[in-house]
Amino acid sequence: MSFAGKVAVVTGAAEGIGAAISRALWDAGADIAAIDIKPVERERLTGGRQGTGQRFRSYHCDATSSDQVRTVCAQVQEDFGPAAILVNNVGGGGTEPGDDVETISDEQWEFVLSLTLSSGMRFTRGLVGGMKAQGYGRIINISSSLREGVFGSVGTVRGRLPYVTCKMAVVGLTQQLANDLGPFGITVNCVSPGLTLPGEDARITQRFRSLPPEEQQKLYAHIPLGRLASGEDIANAVRFLATEESGYVSGQTITVAGGGYR
Repeated sequence: MSFAGKVAVVTGAAEGIGAAISRALWDAGADIAAIDIKPVERERLTGGRQGTGQRFRSYHCDATSSDQVRTVCAQVQEDFGPAAILVNNVGGGGTEPGDDVETISDEQWEFVLSLTLSSGMRFTRGLVGGMKAQGYGRIINISSSLREGVFGSVGTVRGRLPYVTCKMAVVGLTQQLANDLGPFGITVNCVSPGLTLPGEDARITQRFRSLPPEEQQKLYAHIPLGRLASGEDIANAVRFLATEESGYVSGQTITVAGGGYR
């Protein structure tokens, strides 16, 4: 399962699941274009491993800005050539509470929609031309098991209403893109993580650790495998969908939640 010579673009790469995905693809030999609005630490994403002949670059980009996404996609292709792999990972529930439909503001709703759903369209739009030209591509979108009603704590996602709405829509985006892009040799799939603790310094991990022990146990009780996901668990699923061996899998969503249920 080698990605030698393949260019992988990962959004939301600075921390959490995005960082784990970047590490997994780097370890498998891919060139990495790591995109985030936050500073990206190369050491963190590569584990200090140089990689023989591999290239790594980070890019600053606000994924809610069409202009910035267009510019960064052009720069990535100028630096690396056409992308073979795109992981649309960037997203979030925003910084304001968004659980009450009666009080959520239009601004909060539109921000989460832009960050969590429309960003994937923007990056795909900016990079798919190169994939079409080479007759090959792997696009992996990141959804969430919350869209399926899988048990989770409201203490871990602030803007749950718009967030879950967007994560359900990501599945629809995945399926339609798979239909549209299949004739060009491009597969499009989705990974739907359960509650994931990608590292002790991740915000979601800190939120989870701050929950009362009884609330933490409620989460474990609904997961047959008896533990929460790690960033590596999610990255392993993404890595498979990025391989040539997964070339007859498209339009699918893989839930990585330890068998979790509501």
